[in-house]
Amino acid sequence: HMVLCLFSLFSECREALLPLLIDQLSGQLDDNSNKPDHEACSQLLSSVLEVLDRKDVGPTALHIQQIMERLLRRINRTVIGMSRRSPHIV
Repeated sequence: HMVLCLFSLFSECREALLPLLIDQLSGQLDDNSNKPDHEACSQLLSSVLEVLDRKDVGPTALHIQQIMERLLRRINRTVIGMSRRSPHIV
């Protein structure tokens, strides 16, 4: 919660934290040897995107672009590979 608080309050923190958050998510989604924690990944990504969607946090277009460039393909691959019964598909 503290990380997301800093992420939402200060653009300087977003600049420093976003690459780390993206790396963590990317690593989890690419982890073929262990079962990725899809729930934790989806919660973290959802929280980050909620902050970036707010109007009171300043410019976020480049941050969203970074997420799209680094994670969209991985997210799509992960969803395609999931069972249709998975609660994370929604």
